[in-house]
Amino acid sequence: MEIIIFTSSSLFVKTVSGLTSHCVLAGIVIPEEFNYDLSGTIQYAETNNIPLLRINKNDLQAGGKLTSWMSALHATAVLVMTFPFKIPEHILTLPEKGIFNVHFSKLPAYKGSAPLFWQLKNGESQSCLTVHQMTPELDEGPVVFSQDMPFMSGENYGIAKARLTQLLTLNLGKIIQSIAAGKYDQPQKTTGESFFKSPEISDLTIQWDQQTAEEIENLVNAANPLYNGAITTMNGQELRILEVSLMNVEFNPGTTLPGTVFHVDPHHGPIVLTTDQKLLLINILETPEGVFSGKKICAMGLKAGDQFLNLN
Repeated sequence: MEIIIFTSSSLFVKTVSGLTSHCVLAGIVIPEEFNYDLSGTIQYAETNNIPLLRINKNDLQAGGKLTSWMSALHATAVLVMTFPFKIPEHILTLPEKGIFNVHFSKLPAYKGSAPLFWQLKNGESQSCLTVHQMTPELDEGPVVFSQDMPFMSGENYGIAKARLTQLLTLNLGKIIQSIAAGKYDQPQKTTGESFFKSPEISDLTIQWDQQTAEEIENLVNAANPLYNGAITTMNGQELRILEVSLMNVEFNPGTTLPGTVFHVDPHHGPIVLTTDQKLLLINILETPEGVFSGKKICAMGLKAGDQFLNLN
């Protein structure tokens, strides 16, 4: 079976070995605006003489340029591996078998462009690899493949995405076979639907006076590395926290305010009080000067009594 790939990320390159084992790549569509995440895809297409179409949102909506290009390739199906534009209905009906989307959640839960971030931030116990036939409605349509993936303790966005990508690679044979055979009439559930927008600055910011230690750790993990860590400030300077650990120790918080460096461990780093009176060890954080271990940032002058604050 010949398929076309729509992509705007490195997901295609990381799964290409699994794809080419089960189908023929007829062509690749990418956004016209370049991003470095697509450099590997562009290089692969050029090296292997695969037709590559760059397209913008207006071209996609007009349809003529893409319609003629796809029609000339005679591909049986399209597989979407992240794409920034909504695909209009007149394009969805072009391939014989349809257009199919890879989504990292158990649909209909966590519809939207950033499902993995929100699952980690919300403290879900697992994610899911879902492949579904696309319809004019966002993240709807019959399910071709679905497999749950439990999160590991302390798992961040980067590790979770890599594991879901590996899961996709391992199951591309089944997915391609199901598409070819038309075995994608499993409807999505009608309960548990939710939608989350792309995270904004406020969603990435630690609220020391509101969020518990667990909620802060979840946010830090969800924001690393794609969103460059969870945002906080100290002495008017914006910082990004990339890794924390919950400290299970007995202590008396006294009148210390949340976000305050309660203790400095010279071998590990700053230990910060949270609003639920627990302690978080800051393992890794980023300042405008670079990325530092907690131990290094303390050696540079961070001390007990200093306070992390919300971003105003």
